[in-house]
Amino acid sequence: MLFVLSFTLEIVLLFFLSKKLIKALSITFYRIFKNHKAVVSALAVLFLPGTIVHELAHLLTAGIMLVPVGEISVLPEVEEGGVKLGSVQIGKVDPFRLTIVGVAPVLLGMLSILGILYFAQTSQNLSWWQIILGLYLIFEISNTMFSSKKDIEGTIGFVVAILVVILLVVGTLYFWKPQLLQDIWLYLNSQNLEAVSKFFRLSSLYLLVPLTLDLLIILLTTPFRKHYLLS
Repeated sequence: MLFVLSFTLEIVLLFFLSKKLIKALSITFYRIFKNHKAVVSALAVLFLPGTIVHELAHLLTAGIMLVPVGEISVLPEVEEGGVKLGSVQIGKVDPFRLTIVGVAPVLLGMLSILGILYFAQTSQNLSWWQIILGLYLIFEISNTMFSSKKDIEGTIGFVVAILVVILLVVGTLYFWKPQLLQDIWLYLNSQNLEAVSKFFRLSSLYLLVPLTLDLLIILLTTPFRKHYLLS
């Protein structure tokens, strides 16, 4: 349970840090170039690989779920309160498919980060360029995988509905066949608890890498942002 909580907390922190990082870089680039178009171009170049992966995750998942899509863009747009790195137009569908399409970049991003870090951990004699490439990919994916407000439209209602269904099923089993519920719980504890615990323990450790990278960049750009606020 402790590792599950730490993993969840790190995901939440990564979400807020990624937003803060992009805003910090936007201000820093503006202080350097003094031009909004130059800021957009710099962000486009810096986050292009991650943005492409993010929008393709939406697009491919929408295709699998038979969700209509419109135009796709991988160029940043300056908006009130922040910067939107890319976008893909998704048609209006039911909350279930909308949620799946919306969270697809997060799921793909998490799997990619864990895969990169697992490969790095199990490999021997990594060269310097492989280490730099791995850190760059983690930085890209972790800061572009989170969905925008439009992406997660309807997610809260869907999650609440799923939780209600789970509670109803558990409640029904508790009063109707408590022995079956107890058997399921014992099976999960005996067969899969150790594997689940190990997964979340390693995942919590791996997530410290993108969190540390984001914090370092945010701290390093603080002087630029202070000067921007005072000017």
